[in-house]
Amino acid sequence: MKRRAIIIANPGLEGTESYLGGVLKDISNYQSFLCSELGGCWLEGEIVKLIRPSVNRVRNTIQGLSNVDYALIIFSGHGCHDTQRDSTVVDLGDEDIDSIELRSGASKQTLILDCCRKKSPTTLMEARDMKFAKAAPRLNASDCRMYYDRQIEACPKGLVVMHACSIDEVAGDDAQKGGYYSYNLLAESNAWPNTFQIDTSTKYRILSTASAHSLTVPRVQRISGNRQNPSIEKPRTDPYYPFCIVA
Repeated sequence: MKRRAIIIANPGLEGTESYLGGVLKDISNYQSFLCSELGGCWLEGEIVKLIRPSVNRVRNTIQGLSNVDYALIIFSGHGCHDTQRDSTVVDLGDEDIDSIELRSGASKQTLILDCCRKKSPTTLMEARDMKFAKAAPRLNASDCRMYYDRQIEACPKGLVVMHACSIDEVAGDDAQKGGYYSYNLLAESNAWPNTFQIDTSTKYRILSTASAHSLTVPRVQRISGNRQNPSIEKPRTDPYYPFCIVA
């Protein structure tokens, strides 16, 4: 099983009013989560980080995904919704790119867009106060990676797109913790193993990308005062790609 995770981020320019300190926290949080047993035991070499990259670099990286079995693409930073194209555009720094271009690559792929989708200029929202929960079950790294791969193999070819907010909304950012959506997505994922009991010596359990998103939505809505409503695009047929694994 060949996997590749691409983390694309643009916090903006430090010292400016629009700088998003939480974006750098998102990068660290996602990398730590993916490399953990719960996140599927991704290898460091399977994760590529692109900070304020050029459009060409992003395009070349996406094109390179054609030979992998599963790709997870994450964007954290500034963005907006282009009404003419009816699509979300992400800001890379000096350039921007239509998120439609991030949907191509691997035949099995998940795209997470933690950015604003406002039709008007971006505004920041108030910070939130949430804590990460710690996973309780004892996890086996080799089993987690094996069953994570098996779930990917069981899924049909398709695309899952997880949006931090709905069209014409902004995505909140907390400089200390990260983006509202990314932080709470990982918080829910880390807390998920505490919601059930399982003997990992004989069984395993998976939280899909679709289910992880569903758990995150009410937390983001609550913390944003219902100003930010995450949305998802997914195939009409399950199973869905794994996001968490307990084994």
